[in-house]
Amino acid sequence: MDNQPIPKELFWNSHEIGKIDGFWYFVEAMDGTAAFRSGFEPRNDDVLLTSFTKTGTTWLKALCYNILDKEAGEDLLAKKNPHEVVPTLENTFLKDQVQHMLLDSPPPRLLHTHLAYSCLPEVVRESGCKFVYLARNPKDTVVSMWHFYNKLLTRRGPEPFPLEGAVESFCNGVLPFGPFYEHVVGYWEESRRRPEEVLFLKYEDLWREPKEQVKKLASFLGKSFSQLDGDGEVEKVLWRSSLDRLKELEVNKSGVGELNHVPNATFFRRGTVGDWKNHLTSQMAQRIDHLTRSKLQGTELSLDD
Repeated sequence: MDNQPIPKELFWNSHEIGKIDGFWYFVEAMDGTAAFRSGFEPRNDDVLLTSFTKTGTTWLKALCYNILDKEAGEDLLAKKNPHEVVPTLENTFLKDQVQHMLLDSPPPRLLHTHLAYSCLPEVVRESGCKFVYLARNPKDTVVSMWHFYNKLLTRRGPEPFPLEGAVESFCNGVLPFGPFYEHVVGYWEESRRRPEEVLFLKYEDLWREPKEQVKKLASFLGKSFSQLDGDGEVEKVLWRSSLDRLKELEVNKSGVGELNHVPNATFFRRGTVGDWKNHLTSQMAQRIDHLTRSKLQGTELSLDD
């Protein structure tokens, strides 16, 4: 990074965000992002989960953790939040004391980042590790973000930030880890170039055909379910990873993240498909749809419901 001043904006009239290499970050999280980009040493057998914010990250972490079954049958997610067992790298590198725990963990290391593909260190992109990206319909993403950040951000006054403002921020691309479409397209294009190393999933497909998608995900991760009880193992993974189950666990009702200091309950709301219909006006939906068509033109990617 050169010595030019970093462009900055106020996100939702609350928290300052800065722009680096075309994408926005909370200013207070920039040190962790920079430390990750400069100091992380990948292994070629790492599994890096990737996602934009509020596109199903919690569910993806739970699914992959249970598929790999690194604790040999122990139901660790009954006691720990998915964000604790699958660390987000830019958060982890804010905490020097926990880096050795990450770096010393046995293979395959299951890790996560919200960074766009173009913002990942070259050493990570060329490491040979596997990437799993989870995309979501932009309208549901906007609504989920609106609920999440209104709970998370400390704002002046009792009123939530208006949904109209959240849509404006989303469409302008001025939001944490945004712009959204450039983030999604970066991983989509890489998955087309390197399908053996980059798996692109859609939240809606996981929701509508969970067994088929979990088998696809497991195969990509190199985990085969037994021929005798394959469906039973898949059902077990889905049950252990289900948001309905996880949000009723005590750790997710009252716990607070060690790395992100976010109440675990904040990560669980509805987790459904099509909830945007209960919130967005027709004008908001049409604006997002028009932008989606424009941004995805020529990519062969669809993000419809």
